[in-house]
Amino acid sequence: MGEKNIKNLISSFRPQPFKFMELTLDVIEGDPNQPRKAFGFGAGGDYSRLLKSISHYGIEDPIKVSEIEEGRFLIMDGHRRFSCAKELELETVPCRVYPKMSEGEFEARRFEMQNNRRSWKPMEKANAIHKITAEYKDATKKELANLLGISPVHLSHYIGLRDMRVEYLELMSDYNMKEYQRIAFMQMLPKLRKIKQYEIDNIIKILFKKISDNVMFVANDFKTLSKIFTNASLHEEEILNFLTEPLMTVNELSEKSRLSGFSSQIKGLIKELSTKKSLNIRLTEKEQNLLDDLHKLMGTFTDNAEYFSTEV
Repeated sequence: MGEKNIKNLISSFRPQPFKFMELTLDVIEGDPNQPRKAFGFGAGGDYSRLLKSISHYGIEDPIKVSEIEEGRFLIMDGHRRFSCAKELELETVPCRVYPKMSEGEFEARRFEMQNNRRSWKPMEKANAIHKITAEYKDATKKELANLLGISPVHLSHYIGLRDMRVEYLELMSDYNMKEYQRIAFMQMLPKLRKIKQYEIDNIIKILFKKISDNVMFVANDFKTLSKIFTNASLHEEEILNFLTEPLMTVNELSEKSRLSGFSSQIKGLIKELSTKKSLNIRLTEKEQNLLDDLHKLMGTFTDNAEYFSTEV
């Protein structure tokens, strides 16, 4: 296509006249060529949230349709809203009605409608939720969450996000953390503690780097790390290794922690038995039986050790 033809094509896409109308559902048709295919409950949590919103507020954003013939309209943008309207058995829906257009222009305009949207950033959501909670001071978190179509847990996370230290928020932005990572990070933050020479701020920067390098990225990584830090005194050496090895994953840390946890349990048992002996406290019958079983089991490990040393 020559340059002149390209200019002619672009200039042909001028603003189309439109009008707002309330249309009954029976005159609106879904487009079988719509690139997005999942509009019902199979589309996930977003659909349920939209259904709840429309049942509460109605359709705030008109469905965009193009007239294909008199009395018949094809959806350009708004298939999910249309699906919700049918689910809720609405009689009419608000529509932004465009005149009939060529297939090429129809697809180009739909692409612009659906491609030029940007989801709210986590901090933008947090600021909006802060204003809502400030306005409805007497409402419970459950009531506010229900109003906004989110869970009470997510509501608390957004409130906490707004109150987070500025340097942490800047790091989240610098490392392009996804929303689920930010929420998981907030849940983990209270569990962190100083490890050897590493203060909490140092640890956080190391974790951000691991996130940026995709060494640590799934939500379960944050949950696992929280549990390990809960018993940091038992796993200090393993955590230190995790912090100093840039490519060491949370799964690897978890495996090492399980091994060290077994050693810690044995140390704890020895300490408890030593205390009872020094205080001349007799074991109960049940404790004595368990100790006898442990003694026999330990004997098998000793025998195996002697066997292997002989073989060598």
